Amino acid sequence: MPIGKPSHDLSLKLKLLLIKHGKCSACVDRPKAKYCGRCFNTRLEPGVLEALTVLDLGAKFKENGKRVFQELSEDDYVNPPEGSYFSHVLERKKKLERLYDELQHAPAGSEHEAKAMRELLWAIDA
Repeated sequence: MPIGKPSHDLSLKLKLLLIKHGKCSACVDRPKAKYCGRCFNTRLEPGVLEALTVLDLGAKFKENGKRVFQELSEDDYVNPPEGSYFSHVLERKKKLERLYDELQHAPAGSEHEAKAMRELLWAIDA
C-alpha cells in the first residue's frame, strides 16, 4: 500500500471490487425480478455480502474499540480471544485485505493476477 494513503482507501476499493464482481448468479440476468430467494434482493452473492459485512464490522471494531460496545458486554473487540466471533471477523478482514493487496500488486494480465483473483474469490466463498 502506498505511503500516505489511508487503509480505508484499500478497504473501499476492495468493497467496490466485491460489488462489481459479486452479483447474484440467480438474479443477475433478471434485473426486474421482484424477489430472489438466493440473495434476498441484495443482488449480491451471499459470500460477497458476508465479506462486505466483515470488512465494515472489522473496521468498526478497530476504530471504536470498546466505546461502541461497552454498554453491551465486557468482551475485548480490539484483541478478542482466539476462536471468538470477533477474532474470526478480524482475521477474515485481514485475509481479504491481504489478498486484495496481492491482487493490486500483480502485473496486469499475468497468471499471477489471475491466481490472486481466484484466491480472493475463493476466500469470499469460504
